Amino acid sequence: MKNLKNEILKELIRLTERDYQAPPEILDALKEKLKMNPLIRYVDSLKAVNSLPPSYEVRLLNGQSFSIYYEDFSLMVKIGSKEYYLMDISERNEAIEHINKLLTIKPVPSFTSPEEETEETGETTGGTTPSPGAGDPNVAMEPDDEEEEPEEEEAEEEV
Repeated sequence: MKNLKNEILKELIRLTERDYQAPPEILDALKEKLKMNPLIRYVDSLKAVNSLPPSYEVRLLNGQSFSIYYEDFSLMVKIGSKEYYLMDISERNEAIEHINKLLTIKPVPSFTSPEEETEETGETTGGTTPSPGAGDPNVAMEPDDEEEEPEEEEAEEEV
């Protein structure tokens, strides 16, 4: 009966964990060494990067990311310009703290232009009215009449 219970628990854990396509040493580093267990709580996706040395990009749920590199003697975590080797306990602890800072950064809200806001809400916004074709690069602007006259006069004087 205990074996059946353990097997059911293992199967439930396997079903609730997202199947990340990464080598077991990368998943182990994330779960065990960097204390990010369960991964589904922290990691959005893992992506293999074509780099030398080989690496994986870890994308977090809030849009932040960091990389894990294969080194000759250890895995290295690179966050921004900082590098942390996971074999060194003090550097591993620093990497955990840095990842915690990444996890606590709030995602940046998407920017909507005033035109999009008026389409969504139906309200008008104050301010100046844009000139025709101001936002559209495909619309040709006609020159003012005042600009045309001096050009014509200059052309007549030269002849």
